[in-house]
Amino acid sequence: MGSPDPLTNYARAIRDVYYHSVAALSVMLWDCMSTLEDEVRYIWPMRVGYAFKWLYLFLRYIPLFAQISTQYIISHMISGTSACDLCKSWHMSMIGLVLLTSAAVESILAFRIYALFRRQLWVTLLLGCLISAEALCALLTLWKRYLLDWDEACIMFPVLPISKVHGVLSLTTESTLITMTLLKRYAIVRAGFSKVPVVTMVTRDGSLAYLLMLALLGCSFGIVKSMGWPPLVMFFWTATMHSACGSRLILNVAQLPRPKGTEHTDGGILLTSQIDVSLESESTT
Repeated sequence: MGSPDPLTNYARAIRDVYYHSVAALSVMLWDCMSTLEDEVRYIWPMRVGYAFKWLYLFLRYIPLFAQISTQYIISHMISGTSACDLCKSWHMSMIGLVLLTSAAVESILAFRIYALFRRQLWVTLLLGCLISAEALCALLTLWKRYLLDWDEACIMFPVLPISKVHGVLSLTTESTLITMTLLKRYAIVRAGFSKVPVVTMVTRDGSLAYLLMLALLGCSFGIVKSMGWPPLVMFFWTATMHSACGSRLILNVAQLPRPKGTEHTDGGILLTSQIDVSLESESTT
């Protein structure tokens, strides 16, 4: 039996992309609804000037808007009426969104490490270099995608070598973050503070984020290839997982117990300040 013709492959790719986009959107909607009560309680009262409030709103609602708008774009692809410019703009925006949400989640984890290590300079330099290198590679990835032939590049496109380099850099950054988290937890436990809630929370969240990243990378370079899915399907799941992971990281810190007298002093929290306050209050008990 001969291999399927290009038209059949393209139709199958559109079908896979559509199914995965709907499934990823459903998961994202469920996650938004499940955290809405905590969002109203902890995020909305934050003052307008606090960066982590806007970071939460970005991670929660921009990917949701992108997933909803994708349904409109894909419907035009299925009907064959999508223009090349529309296809190109949508594709580049999806890549940019995934790269931005990835950088946002890693930045949240990095700020946590920064707070746990008492804002030491070497931590800033190490994590800053890793995240900067990954950001530079992300920009190169975006540029390489822009130069692709866009006849069918919106649905069926190759995995570029620069994407693999970006995956290695992402793995290196995430591995560094989880290693530093575990080492700090070990040091704190040895010092006799094994029941500090903030350390338990940071270790748990960091471990789950690391496992999630490994799963996304494994799916991107393994399952997608073995199943014959177009790589585009991972954009939807990656955006969904980054949205859920990043917003829950911020919510978990917002729910940390604060010392009496600090609950309503500023109308919001900064991530590292909240961790510092929690560490100090637990260490003095």
